[in-house]
Amino acid sequence: MNDKQGELAAPFSSGWRTDDDDLPIGLIDLKLSTPPIDLVGDTTMSLLRTEQGTPAAVVKVARGKLEAAKLCAQRRVLAELAIHPRLDDEWRELVPRILAFDDRTDTTVSVESYGPGIDLAEVLARHPNRVEELTAAALSAIAPLHRRTATPAVDNVYLLGPLVVEPLVALTDMCGRLDPRLVPEVDRLGKVLRRALIGRRMPVSWTHGDYVPGNVRVAGLQGGAVTGIVDWGEARTGLPALIDEYLMILTASCQVERADLGTVVAERLWAGGRLSDRESHALRAARDQSGGDIGGRERIHEGTAMLLTWLHRVVDLWRKRTIRPNHHVWWATNVAPVLDAVAAWQGFDVSGAGRCIASGPPTTTSPPVEDAAQAHKNQTDG
Repeated sequence: MNDKQGELAAPFSSGWRTDDDDLPIGLIDLKLSTPPIDLVGDTTMSLLRTEQGTPAAVVKVARGKLEAAKLCAQRRVLAELAIHPRLDDEWRELVPRILAFDDRTDTTVSVESYGPGIDLAEVLARHPNRVEELTAAALSAIAPLHRRTATPAVDNVYLLGPLVVEPLVALTDMCGRLDPRLVPEVDRLGKVLRRALIGRRMPVSWTHGDYVPGNVRVAGLQGGAVTGIVDWGEARTGLPALIDEYLMILTASCQVERADLGTVVAERLWAGGRLSDRESHALRAARDQSGGDIGGRERIHEGTAMLLTWLHRVVDLWRKRTIRPNHHVWWATNVAPVLDAVAAWQGFDVSGAGRCIASGPPTTTSPPVEDAAQAHKNQTDG
């Protein structure tokens, strides 16, 4: 996420449309004269405090069409989750409430309930040796959403559209613009994924869509219970829960290993298409704690799950940064390494006990990375 944070000091006003008649704070009049900087824009976050200094709400100001659309989408998602018959009040305590909302021509403002705690990303930065435990806690926190909103296993033809075909179209467009030599490898990736999923029936559910450490809040710097799950603008229904699970696992590894998503995924593909032991233990612990796999879902190869998660992530990030200037750096660290690994495969056994077989050591012909730090920031933003 391209969010800027700060404290908010602003006078109160009554010119807002509200979603909560019991709004415990005054309504805010923000000076929103700054025009959007581009189509993508940015989102500024400020903490609103009471006169006693207690945090009361989070104010998000989105400028630009895409960032504004994300806040509008989050509002719709939170409204649906608030009335979902299978979700209980205990789990909903993890989700913010929209206290006030103002959708203007060039700016959208959302006032959300404040969730106590600290970002999981900050805890991981201070305690990287606890990544397995903290990742498992984050996975356990989102599990009730997946389990309670799951629908019975759906036909694989229904799944292939949103899960594979649509993101592959976007990835092909990206290749055509940034690295046409890899377009054939996108086709190969599509064949691999379709072969892995044909004949399988998996339950689908609501997914957060941006389930990364920066969007999870925990009780304190020592970790502890998850106290909040924020930023629901990418959430959608009708996808397998593994998209959230593997995104959390992989992006947590990106943070503690100080690596980009493409590098982490490519390394695991070269190592047989499997999660690291630490990642597997976290996933297993979370599933055991939450009652096992959702709806008796069929297990798919970890390499397939990683590729699906990576595919959705890079496509989502591309859509958010359509006109940003560092596309080639981001491509070289997050996309090309995975497609190069796919290009080297001699075979891909997609059975539950299968493995990826590469023809030799990874050979990347991508352009050199000139700003790895910036590329890593782009990968973790959401």
